[in-house]
Amino acid sequence: EEVVRYSVGIIKPDDVLEGRVEEIKQKIRDAGFDIEAAEEKMLTEEQIRVFYARNKEQPDFDDFVQFMMSGPCHVLVITKKEATDAIPHWKELRESSESVPDELEAEKPGRLEGTMETESIVNICDVQDSVEDASRQLAFFFPNFDKKKTDQKVEKTLALIRPSLLKERRHSIMQRIKDDGFKIAMQKEIVLSEEQTREFYKEHENEDYFPVLLEQMTSGPTLVLALTRENAIAHWRDLLGPKTVEEAKKENPNSNNIPIDQLHGSSTPDNAQKELQFFFPQEHTLALIKPAAAMKHKDDIMQKVKDAGFTISKIKEEALTHEMATQFYKDHKGKPFFEKLVTCMTEGPSVIMILTKENAVEEWRQLMGPTDPKVAKETSPESIRAQFAQDILSNAVHGSSN
Repeated sequence: EEVVRYSVGIIKPDDVLEGRVEEIKQKIRDAGFDIEAAEEKMLTEEQIRVFYARNKEQPDFDDFVQFMMSGPCHVLVITKKEATDAIPHWKELRESSESVPDELEAEKPGRLEGTMETESIVNICDVQDSVEDASRQLAFFFPNFDKKKTDQKVEKTLALIRPSLLKERRHSIMQRIKDDGFKIAMQKEIVLSEEQTREFYKEHENEDYFPVLLEQMTSGPTLVLALTRENAIAHWRDLLGPKTVEEAKKENPNSNNIPIDQLHGSSTPDNAQKELQFFFPQEHTLALIKPAAAMKHKDDIMQKVKDAGFTISKIKEEALTHEMATQFYKDHKGKPFFEKLVTCMTEGPSVIMILTKENAVEEWRQLMGPTDPKVAKETSPESIRAQFAQDILSNAVHGSSN
C-alpha cells in the first residue's frame, strides 16, 4: 500500500546566501520528492545540536554549529509517496563526506554543480534518515503542520484573461476567481508583442487557429494572474470548461470559456512553473533597513520579509559613511532635506539585503508602502512603513526602483 513519508531537510547558510535555494529545491523535486512546507529560519544552537545529534562526536562539530548559526537556513518539509517502510532514499541528494573519499567527491550523484564544501559535515541539504527522527523533527520545526491537509496540495497556476474578455467582463471574472477560493499571488496587465506571443504559444504555431490567436493576443491589454489554492491547476481548468464551443455549450453552459479560449490556464504543474516564470521571472532587488528601524524593529521587519515569500540571498549589517550615503542618494542632492536624509542614514548600522522572488522589485515596493508613513497608514496599513517608520526621512526601509 502506498503511504506518504515525511522528513525535514535543511538548506544551509552558505547556499542561502549564495542564492542556491531554488536550485536545490528543484533538485529535490526532480528526484521525485515534494516540498510541502518551507520556512527561512535563523536556527538556535539548541536546534542545530538536536537536529545534527548524529554528528556530535565528530571533531569539527562545534565549528559546524557556529557555521549553521552564521546566517539564515531554509527548513523544508519533504515528502514522497512510497510502498515501503523506509524514509525516502536521500543518498542522491545528501553528501555523506564521512564515507566518501575526497577524490570521489566531484563524482557523487546529486551534487550541485559549483558547490563547495568548507567542512566535512557541511552537506548540500541535510535530512533525517529514520521515521522516528523525521517525526520528531517535523514536530520540532513545524509544530502546526497538519499532514492531513497535504492530501490537497496548495498549488500556483497561471491564468490569462485575454484582451476582448478583459474589456467586456473583467469584474465578473475577477469576482468568480474570488468566489471559487483562489488567491491572487501576483498580477500584471500587459500588452503582448508579436514576438512574446509567438514565444509563449510556440507549441500552437502550426495550428489553423494560430493567426487569429496572434491577432487577439496583441490587440490590447491581457491580465496575467498567478492564482493559488488547493489543487489550483485542475480547479482553474475545470472553470475554463472544454476547449471547443460545441463541447462548452453541451457540457457546461455556464462556463466562462468562449471561442479562441479567451481564458488560459496551465495544464500541468510543470507547465505552470514554466508559464509563471515566463510572465513573472525571478528577480533580485536591493533592500535596506535604515538605522533607526534596524535598531528597534529589525526582527519584526525581517519576519515580514520572510512572510511575504522573499528569499534573503545575501545579508550584512554595515554603518554607511557620509560619502556612501551621499552617493546612495545622489539623485536627491541639492534638495532641502538632503543633509537630514544623509544624517538619518549614517546614525548607525543598516541591514543591507539582496531579496529574491518572482516579481521581486514591485512586490518589495508594495511591502514597503508609500514613502510618507502618514499616507502609508491610510492606504497600506499592513506595509512596513505604516508600522515601523518614524517620519518621511527615517521611513524604515529603502528599495531599488528597478
